[in-house]
Amino acid sequence: MKTVGITVGDPAGIGPEIVGRALATLTAAEPRAQTSFMLFGPAPIIGQIVSGLPDAGRILPVATSPDVREVHAGRYTTASGSASLAALTAATDCLVDGSIGALATGPICKQAFADAGLPFPGQTEFVASRFGCTEWAMMLCGSRLKVALATTHVSIRELPDAITADLVLRKLRVCDRFMKSHMGLKNPSIAVAGLNPHCGDGGMFGREDIEIIAPAIQTARNEGISATGPLAADTVFHRALSGEFDVVLAMFHDQGLGPLKLIHFSDAINITMGLERVRCACDHGPAFDLAGSGRADPSSMLAAIRFATRAAAGATPGRDRA
Repeated sequence: MKTVGITVGDPAGIGPEIVGRALATLTAAEPRAQTSFMLFGPAPIIGQIVSGLPDAGRILPVATSPDVREVHAGRYTTASGSASLAALTAATDCLVDGSIGALATGPICKQAFADAGLPFPGQTEFVASRFGCTEWAMMLCGSRLKVALATTHVSIRELPDAITADLVLRKLRVCDRFMKSHMGLKNPSIAVAGLNPHCGDGGMFGREDIEIIAPAIQTARNEGISATGPLAADTVFHRALSGEFDVVLAMFHDQGLGPLKLIHFSDAINITMGLERVRCACDHGPAFDLAGSGRADPSSMLAAIRFATRAAAGATPGRDRA
């Protein structure tokens, strides 16, 4: 039986609720599935989740924090942040050593990394570092639109200097390999968004598209990667949504995630491409304002767990999301 790891995320947020509801849906709908789950989080919370499941025998609780006495629903504290990091660390260690075949992570507050003194802006960078992986990329994946990111959590002020021809080429390579191996595409078509308005309009609004992005695309094409661009960011997502491209490589976080979340606000998942084993996550944060309300939507978490389950089983997990 294949094993998938799941973290509950920050216990003060909606993570425990959406993980519990997603697992309840999954185990009820697929009672004979040949997959077990390792659930990482504070002991009282994962115990409560497991006790409410229709098929709890498939769930192995892994307590990574002894209690939640200093955790308050709806409010981030260093205690809740520490609990989320403890679960993520334990789960990632299991992913690295092969104890689990894939990992779906619940939402955490990025402030936790800063409070812990970690040099990572988010879970993606943390997990990649635990693998010792330098060739990785973040992709946000929905059934109609897929967006990979050249840069992730970088300030707009620092952005132009962060984008190099080497960076764009490496992200294109990672994206191409992942789309072939996990999304079932023999020759994925990758659109590359420009950085500047109208891709700089011949250099009037910046030369990064001409001098950095375009040469990287040409090198990728010389390597057999089906990359097109740079293309104006105000039209490229519509073209991808219409079926012209399989995935868009956006230059920065909000350039790509704005269009993606307009289409897939509830059901997109976050995938770390380039790792030895699949790590994916729900595509949203801990939503402290919804914690304890019973109104959190588990759709993205459910999609992430299903993607991880298919990956652990050796299937092509993205076929039904292509």
